[in-house]
Amino acid sequence: MASDQLNELDRAAEDKPPLTLAKATIDAPASPAPAATTVENNRPWEQTSLIGKVFIALGGLLTVASAARMFIA
Repeated sequence: MASDQLNELDRAAEDKPPLTLAKATIDAPASPAPAATTVENNRPWEQTSLIGKVFIALGGLLTVASAARMFIA
């Protein structure tokens, strides 16, 4: 078969219609009224679990100990 002749794959590719983009719309529901929140409820420290607070405290102690060791040496 010569290179300028179409084979079965080329013919199959020609028969397909061109690709088009799909159109979609998103109907977002109306957002409910925001709940009455205060600054106290949104603090990260209050949302942190007990084990998270323990890890933060231990990490802080290790950091301070490492810094003290560097200044002493």
